[in-house]
Amino acid sequence: MDNSTNFEMQTPHIFIAGIKLPVRLIMVRSAVACANEVSKILSFNETDTLNLGVAVDEAFCNAVQHFSRTINDDERIHIEFYIEEGVLIVSIRENGIPFDLKQAEVFTPGTLEGMNSPGLGMLLMNKGMDSVELFVHGREGKETRLTKKLKPGAIPEELFPEFGKGGKINRILVKNPLYKFAELEDLPEITRLAWRCYGYSQEELLYDLDLLKEKFLSGYLKSLVFFEPENNKMIAHIGLKYHDNETQVPELGLAFIDPLYRAPGLTNKMAQLMIQAAKDDGAKGVFDCSVTTHTFSQRAMQEYFGSSPCGILMAIAASGMQAKKLITVKQEKGSVVNHYKAFDFSERTVYPPENHREMIAEIYDWIGVPRVFGSPKMEMPKGESSVNVFPLPDELNVAFIIVNKPGKETINELAEGIRKCKRERRDAVYIFLPLGVESLPYLVNYCEKMRFSFVGIMPHIHNGDDRIIFQSVTIPIDVNKIRVYGEKTSKLLQYIIDEQNRVES
Repeated sequence: MDNSTNFEMQTPHIFIAGIKLPVRLIMVRSAVACANEVSKILSFNETDTLNLGVAVDEAFCNAVQHFSRTINDDERIHIEFYIEEGVLIVSIRENGIPFDLKQAEVFTPGTLEGMNSPGLGMLLMNKGMDSVELFVHGREGKETRLTKKLKPGAIPEELFPEFGKGGKINRILVKNPLYKFAELEDLPEITRLAWRCYGYSQEELLYDLDLLKEKFLSGYLKSLVFFEPENNKMIAHIGLKYHDNETQVPELGLAFIDPLYRAPGLTNKMAQLMIQAAKDDGAKGVFDCSVTTHTFSQRAMQEYFGSSPCGILMAIAASGMQAKKLITVKQEKGSVVNHYKAFDFSERTVYPPENHREMIAEIYDWIGVPRVFGSPKMEMPKGESSVNVFPLPDELNVAFIIVNKPGKETINELAEGIRKCKRERRDAVYIFLPLGVESLPYLVNYCEKMRFSFVGIMPHIHNGDDRIIFQSVTIPIDVNKIRVYGEKTSKLLQYIIDEQNRVES
């Protein structure tokens, strides 16, 4: 048995709660009460709490009603709640007569007979859970098993078992790992590596093999993988995400190392190799998104790779994204520091609004990209307009509004995009405006009237053009918990906080 299998066997089963109840319908209240407590532990919302309670209610009542023999005083229904690989499992076991799920009556709505059908219970269980299964265990009785996939960050840190003595993993030293660019046959192992490192707290791309293959074959994702030489076991991954193939400004990320292994200097080597790969592809630069829960990744980008901070986006990181512990933990929505490393140093003219000129000039100076500041005009853009609303993955619950080309309808299109995001109850919305147009201050003025505040810039990022970024955050964010590295990022963070307070007031 290899070491990675040992690791997976230590973490797949997390017991949450269990209860033994008499085979009596009146005891269903206790079963539902236990389910409600589990919902609280896992931070379920009102709908998910109700669905879990209804499913447990129906499963318990079915067990009682279909027991089908004289019930002794020592007979019990056993209910357990546990987690396996990011899925909540509810097991209801008892010793009643075996029951064939395939023969269950089906609820038929719209008829008097259907309203009284026992199949209504099965419909309710299936509605609120991802799956409902029956297992017959011979002399051990039968089991109804309900499953529900958990959202990232649902599992409190306290529930995770410690690894090894003193809560530490006995890690295997790898001095000279082998590496190569990933091929199609490597993708399944990449998904398993992501789970060993992060549970299910990373983006969906890493856990949906079909989606991963699609992105890989389209050129959206370019991966570099590292192996332990003796047994050829994959131990690390880093990737470039090409969000826009024409622009060629990839995002450096998806970097993780199996926590069972340690390889001195590997993090540095991973990033340097990928940065060189981006250069070889003809990229104008690379950017990254470093979480603000700790400062190691920010320091690495600035000191080791020569990247510079250019923006801080609040509430964009999924709950549970915790790079330090490499494990799915319960956590507030997080923020990220955007860094940029430029390869294209050609001079361009931009038109930043007067009130943000000093800060924008300083960011350009950090990045080392030469820019001439033109004279902007406070007037409505002319011509055709192009605005896109781009929702990010569901687990993030945020959206980008990208102004591709300002025109006479841009304000109306921005207004409709903002209304759409409000209807969808997005945690945050980010507006990207082109810095290379004279009418930029007119658009900035509108965004600030709509309570969007400055968060930074991104060179070359859309259609090869620079963008100024504004955000509106609709959920509480404790800015005192944001941790940044270095004087530059600290200055940028303070400016962003001041601007947020100014716009909101």
